[in-house]
Amino acid sequence: MSVLLLLHAFPLDARMWEGQVPVLERAGYEVIAPNLPGAEPDASIPSWAGRILELLPGDFIPVGISMGGYLAFELWRQAPKRIPALVLADTRANADDEGGRAARDETIRLLREEGFDAFWEGLAPKLFSAGASAEVVDGAKAIAAGQSIESLVATVEALRDRLDSTSTLADIDVPALVLVGEEDALTPPLAAKEIVAGLTGGRYAEFPGTGHLSPLERPAEFNEEVLVFLHEVLA
Repeated sequence: MSVLLLLHAFPLDARMWEGQVPVLERAGYEVIAPNLPGAEPDASIPSWAGRILELLPGDFIPVGISMGGYLAFELWRQAPKRIPALVLADTRANADDEGGRAARDETIRLLREEGFDAFWEGLAPKLFSAGASAEVVDGAKAIAAGQSIESLVATVEALRDRLDSTSTLADIDVPALVLVGEEDALTPPLAAKEIVAGLTGGRYAEFPGTGHLSPLERPAEFNEEVLVFLHEVLA
């Protein structure tokens, strides 16, 4: 059975996958969910990928959401022969444009000068749908608040400086499932559809009434989509 590599969203950590790990393990998969950017944070997604590949033997299936999707693309560039399938959730292929990079720089300034609360206040409305429960929102905030400012800043720098993966899409010659929340304000359905259009074997699923963190807002539906996809492509 293939190893599933769960790659979390910013500004969270591997705890965001608590609704997925037990379900996937009961289905017979070995699940690995690293915390990014790591104990000694650096601001390089290629560096993150290299560390993961050194620690992870054999083949694996990246399941990446948002930032985790960017890392999944980099893992493909570095080790395509080790990846038999991918799951990309609430992410995009293109890099930040000039405006996006400026917004990242403003986020870094906010973190350094005003701290976590000001940062979260600006980000939270973009992460969740209007119908997201207080439990989901508060749980995500608690995870995010546990990250050091140093780690958050390094991660924003890595996101700002990531490579454009648009041209990588045509090279991905394995099955890929692309998932997105209907109300995702950060990487909307259009971005997900652009990924599918660039893939040779992409399939698309959209979660109604769901924001950017679909595994948190719709854990049962997310798990079902992933399990059905894996059963079909790995059978």
